[in-house]
Amino acid sequence: MIDIYILDTNINNKKYSKITDFNINIINKAKIEEYKNKIKDDISENSIFYFDYLRLYIAYENKGLIVDGDIEIVSDLTSLLLDDLFLGYNNTNTILTNIIYTKTKHNDKIRKVLDVIKKQDSDVNSKVDITDIFSLVFNVNFKSKINTTLKLKDNITIYSYDYFYPIDYEGNGKKFTENTKIIFYKNSKLSYKQALKLKLFKKYGASSSKYLSTMFDVFRFNLARKKYALQLKLGIGINNKRISSRVKESIKLLDKYQNAQYIIIHNPYWLGVTSATKELFTNLLPLEELYKKQDIEKLARKICNSNINQVIFSSFNFGWDKLAYKLKEYKKSIKIKVFWHGSNSQVIESQNWITNVKALNLQKEGIVDVFATCKESMLEFYKYHGYNVAFIKNNVNLNEDLINEISKLKMDNKSKSDKLKIGIYSANMDWRKNMFNQLAAASLINSSEIYSIPLNFDAQVFCSRADIEICGLNKSVSREELLTRMSQNDINLYVTFSECAPMLPIESMELGVICITGNTHHYFKGTSLEDYLVVDREDDVISISEKIIFALENKEEIFRLYRQWKNNYNKESKKSVEDFLSI
Repeated sequence: MIDIYILDTNINNKKYSKITDFNINIINKAKIEEYKNKIKDDISENSIFYFDYLRLYIAYENKGLIVDGDIEIVSDLTSLLLDDLFLGYNNTNTILTNIIYTKTKHNDKIRKVLDVIKKQDSDVNSKVDITDIFSLVFNVNFKSKINTTLKLKDNITIYSYDYFYPIDYEGNGKKFTENTKIIFYKNSKLSYKQALKLKLFKKYGASSSKYLSTMFDVFRFNLARKKYALQLKLGIGINNKRISSRVKESIKLLDKYQNAQYIIIHNPYWLGVTSATKELFTNLLPLEELYKKQDIEKLARKICNSNINQVIFSSFNFGWDKLAYKLKEYKKSIKIKVFWHGSNSQVIESQNWITNVKALNLQKEGIVDVFATCKESMLEFYKYHGYNVAFIKNNVNLNEDLINEISKLKMDNKSKSDKLKIGIYSANMDWRKNMFNQLAAASLINSSEIYSIPLNFDAQVFCSRADIEICGLNKSVSREELLTRMSQNDINLYVTFSECAPMLPIESMELGVICITGNTHHYFKGTSLEDYLVVDREDDVISISEKIIFALENKEEIFRLYRQWKNNYNKESKKSVEDFLSI
């Protein structure tokens, strides 16, 4: 028989129907007051730990399942009752004391937690929470073990949140699973989605909840995509006033490009494309989407009247095809070119597919004169199929003042830590970025820690399983800040599945930090640097980790070779741009 102690909660025996042999003990208000009197000399009622201490004290003085709040037992607890003590994560890395099980009275670990709380509570400046207290007593950093079921010494278990706290009140993406044994209900109204998931889970089990969640996400994505496409087509929901204002700014900027050999149009909010464009070209014309016919006409007339010989589109945005048509209509002799920053593998993504096909169709129609790529292997493909193509070698030439400023910050912020700092940047959750193989490889390097932007939840969970530290920012940052953060590391990783000519590896090397990269681009091809820096098998964790160690052992030689390579590459990149402009 299991004793269940409920702190002053209305009891519904149906909520405990999954246990066949139990004894419910209601700890009413009078009994709670007795316990409060017993602990009044131990802890202040104003303490942030007060209710944690009260629950733990009740667990210490009794045995069984201690519950503070409304719960429902939805699965047999027999397997859990083999533990001498268990609690659960409420969230990604926070332990709650609302559900505690102890097999016997006077559990030694609970006693130690109570003792630490008493000492901690006397420190008014303390910023620790109950999870920190457990970490101290159990000698485990529970906050780094993100949502992990942990089997500890003395037959103690800390269960992941899906066991007891699966309802996603926090909006973090929590789910019901086959592990769910108890549902803890907060005194909060459930969203419609959560209420439906709960209902399906209770009626049909965890698989139904997963199915609903997957179908809901697919439906929401498809609906959002179709809505966005319709908005673009019809101009609905678009801030035309703001966009027209930006077009006026672009038209005004054209005054400085009178009689220019070329202008290159880019979307300033596409940060990677903009950075790559700035490195290679001058005469940049920032431009967003184009929706209004009169905006397109005004811009086209201004360009043609400015006696500009070439218009280059850096990537391709909505409405730019209409601008290309108008330019050719107003001035047949004007050359129109496209600098494409994508690869064939990326066109599986709908937006890349649409814009890529649109740009190629424009060349088939004679509107676009030259289609340029920065991925060498695509050149022959397009040539074979009759396109007029050019190869542009992406490059990075950091401002000397910026490098000096970053170098000074690097010295000022030099860490006293003996751990090797490994940077993994621009590694989103999509398939192309190969994030988890890179994390796994980093975890094989002794005494290392990972710095990542963006820092996403799944990466943190993965690293907690691999027992490696990871930190960073879960947001986009400016290029200057990204460069500064990259410079602080011992080595950076950019071993991705799909690239054309990524800037990050060269940016890192320019900052004096080795960067391991994949073989999906033309950098270092046919040189000794290829042996040191390029991974042939991007999905091979061992291959990546071995390359990290090999590169670090040969850092001095790598940078000697890199300086030679970069001097030659700068000339090649400059010539590739000149050749492109001369076509």
